[in-house]
Order: sequence, then structure tokens, then C-alpha cells
Amino acid sequence: MAYVHSFLMIENYKGWDITLNWDNNDYLQRGISKSDFLNQKEKWIGVHLNGEKIYGSSLKEIRHIIDYPSLHEK
Repeated sequence: MAYVHSFLMIENYKGWDITLNWDNNDYLQRGISKSDFLNQKEKWIGVHLNGEKIYGSSLKEIRHIIDYPSLHEK
């Protein structure tokens, strides 16, 4: 049986689609168990039109990363 995951975009902010990360399979691809995932600061995901992804613990944090990327360099 195949499952279809839908991502409900919360908002589009300056070219970034921002959504809750609860149903995202990306954490499985990165080898993080769901229980560990829920405890990390990756509750929200922002995906840019060019495919770049950013993660944050809140919608406010995601917006801050978008507005001030130099403060959040990896």
C-alpha cells in the first residue's frame, strides 16, 4: 500500500515555502528517529524556490534566518 504525504504550506515568505515538518520524510533520509526528531529544533522547515532548505524551532525563527542569513551561517 502506498502512502501519499501532503505538505500543507503555512506561508510563503520572501520566496520560501514554510511548513511544519511533522509529516516530512526528510528526517528519515537523514537517519533521525521520529522520537529524536520531535525533540530537536527542526520542527519547521523552509524550502526556497532553488531547493535550499532551512530548519527552525518556530515560524519566527525561520523568518529570522531568512531575514538575517549571516547570523545563522552553518
